[in-house]
Amino acid sequence: MSTVYQSFSFTTAPIWDRVPVGAIGHYHWETDPPCRPKSFFQLCFVKNKGVFARLWSDETNLRAVCTNRDDPVWEDSCLECFLQPVPGGGYLNVEMNPRGVFLAQWGFGREDRVFTRALTDLSPAVTPLPRKDGWGVELFVPCELLSVLAEAPFHAGAGQYRFCCFKCGDKTAHPHFASFAPMGENPPGFHNPAHFAILDIREEKA
Repeated sequence: MSTVYQSFSFTTAPIWDRVPVGAIGHYHWETDPPCRPKSFFQLCFVKNKGVFARLWSDETNLRAVCTNRDDPVWEDSCLECFLQPVPGGGYLNVEMNPRGVFLAQWGFGREDRVFTRALTDLSPAVTPLPRKDGWGVELFVPCELLSVLAEAPFHAGAGQYRFCCFKCGDKTAHPHFASFAPMGENPPGFHNPAHFAILDIREEKA
């Protein structure tokens, strides 16, 4: 049975107090001893504007080496959001480190993924969210970007979509790999859309 996350499509701006918090709590491919930073997310839509997400972790021993877009940020302390805007279609992965440096790709599975900057000048926006008990990021993905990538209109309205949020750090002092929905075995690891969660979006007036 698929994991389900219910949230809202607002009319003007996110109202974060109304957006449910999801735990990134399924750990995979653990080292000995295991590392399990507590990590969470909120995700919502603003109709005809785009997708908004906040992700954060209590991880404090941070690695943030990457400084340029599309660097291998999964090797750093990393939070990730994957979104499939059209059922059965491709999905966007945005992977972010504590500096707000991000990688963004589009494709249908683990192999043959393409950096979005090779497909369009439109871009996600990532903002660091400093926290005294860890770190976080805020992500915005405009409707126009998802429409171009999916080659289908995306209006950020009510409906059901597929997505997942992740926490990892391949080259941190204590590597770790966690997801909101369980991802099965590796490979294909996080790039396993058959195991993505259901994103159930309802209309909510601001």
